[in-house]
Amino acid sequence: MSRIKRYYVEINESCQVLKCSNDFLVYIGRKELLNIESIIKDSDINNLKDAVSSLEKGDNTLVVFRTVCQDGSLNWMSANVHRSKHDASIIKLDIYDLHSFEMDKAEGYYDEMTGLLSKSAITDHAKRLMEQTNTPPFYFFLMDIDNFKSINDTYGHMKGDEVIVEVAGILKKCVGDKGVVGRIGGDEFLMILEKIHTEPELRDVLRNIRYDVREKYADEDNNYTITTSLGGALFPTDASNYEDMFKLADKMLYIAKAKGRDRYIIYTPSVHGDAKVDTEVVTITQRTMQNRIKNTLIMDLMEGFLLNNKISLKEAFNKVIDTYMLDAVYLVDKKTGRSCFGLSQSGEDTAIDLSGLDSSDYQPIFETYPIKVINMYDLQKDNYLKFSEFMLLNGFRIIVVYYMRNVPDGGYLMYVSSVNSNCRFSETDFSDLIYFSRMLELSGKMQTGGPFAE
Repeated sequence: MSRIKRYYVEINESCQVLKCSNDFLVYIGRKELLNIESIIKDSDINNLKDAVSSLEKGDNTLVVFRTVCQDGSLNWMSANVHRSKHDASIIKLDIYDLHSFEMDKAEGYYDEMTGLLSKSAITDHAKRLMEQTNTPPFYFFLMDIDNFKSINDTYGHMKGDEVIVEVAGILKKCVGDKGVVGRIGGDEFLMILEKIHTEPELRDVLRNIRYDVREKYADEDNNYTITTSLGGALFPTDASNYEDMFKLADKMLYIAKAKGRDRYIIYTPSVHGDAKVDTEVVTITQRTMQNRIKNTLIMDLMEGFLLNNKISLKEAFNKVIDTYMLDAVYLVDKKTGRSCFGLSQSGEDTAIDLSGLDSSDYQPIFETYPIKVINMYDLQKDNYLKFSEFMLLNGFRIIVVYYMRNVPDGGYLMYVSSVNSNCRFSETDFSDLIYFSRMLELSGKMQTGGPFAE
């Protein structure tokens, strides 16, 4: 496991120590530490003081200094210095021994982009903890950045990398000395919170992560442009080995996404059932492989449908239904509320009729740009009770609606997942459905007022 020496200290404006991890006291060979200046080489003290005085509320900076140990030896340290957003008098230091840091970097424990543990390092750490006897309970949490693909698509990969680094910094700050954080791929992170043993402590950390990410990327109208979703469980209460724990946390992360993102889900047996043995849980690695298949499909459909007309509309919908494990797809006329085309998972024609509802019961949510992901729970919360009842009566779990504004008379493409479906939407799935829907809309082959083109 990682040999990085990492410590946590809180100080005030005068460098008086408010909180200090026991590991750091052992490292510097002292029983107590009243002022951090007392262990920093004289010529380096101003580095820290200048960094502290320059920080506004919620800001971070990096500073390097040398500590003086009891035996007189000097050790180079790197500290991430953060002024608390909630109490500006508190300065938090996340301190690393640079010598051990370089040793670990050489051995592949360090994720070069973020400074977090690498995938192999944090995985090994988690497995080792789980294999030890008498390990105290700890929380195991997965996190990813919501809508990250759209960030890359809209602003480019350099901006995407910048967001990953900044979010990683927030994770390190919020977790502090309560555990370790690793990057396990792309925008995906794993937290082993080995010093958190109660749910109230856990909720404080998770809330701070969500809050700090949201606030960092809030626009001038206070809209949160970048958010995170988290899911996890308690070892060994909820799962007793790494594989089961990862699957369980992954399912909780999926539920957080399905409920609208920007939230955390803690596994609760009375709410989530025996999710430990759910064979339908899709791990992050499996999702990566599935995403490659889906990306290939979208490119094939663009070529076969738009460029050389080798794929009919019905064939295109069949492929989308099969690949995304949908139960049905409908094209609904905006004026009548009735489907002019419908295709089921079995390949048979099907129909949907919204004409029994008032248009105000569904049009405001249907006409959301670019798509609207609808589930019964959000409808009930937003007082769309009649459409919620409609979904319940028809056995619909989730509907993804694309508003086709650029076809004659207007219409809605509805991608449906039933309550018994194995369909599990990811963020990239929603992006793919947007691309596919736009492709159909721009093709000029869609029409709601007449027969559906074959």
